[in-house]
Amino acid sequence: MVITTRFELGAPVDAAWAYLLDVPKIAHCVPGASLTEVIDDKTYVGKVDVKLGPIGVSYKGRITIDSIDAATHTVRVKAEGAETRGRGGASALMTAQLEPSDKGTTVIMNTDLSVSGVVAQFGRTGIMQEVAQRMAQRFASCVDQELKTATPAS
Repeated sequence: MVITTRFELGAPVDAAWAYLLDVPKIAHCVPGASLTEVIDDKTYVGKVDVKLGPIGVSYKGRITIDSIDAATHTVRVKAEGAETRGRGGASALMTAQLEPSDKGTTVIMNTDLSVSGVVAQFGRTGIMQEVAQRMAQRFASCVDQELKTATPAS
């Protein structure tokens, strides 16, 4: 299932780009996520707790920055995780592109998500899309706030 989310950041593209590539700095902005290990500058281990309707699920896994294209401000990230309780799992290939906008930067994320286990039944109901949108907005709000603090107004 492909989920597309978009959000605005009130900072210029170059500032937003540099900030978003700093995974240790932004990991806490992902709702329910925590970074547990930095393997190298492109590979990270962490966990995330997600609430889908009536159930909550926790995943432990790895995130790898697959490719970075500074010219087009596009990054591709692979994520794989296994449920901490249960036999399900999730994998995602996410591509994010940053473009200049009136407010500063528009971020467009396309995520090809595949889930197994108990959460798979929510894929067809639209709950996954709704949760992804909400998580993206909370992430954007957190990053935007930090960018305002880190980037002095010109």
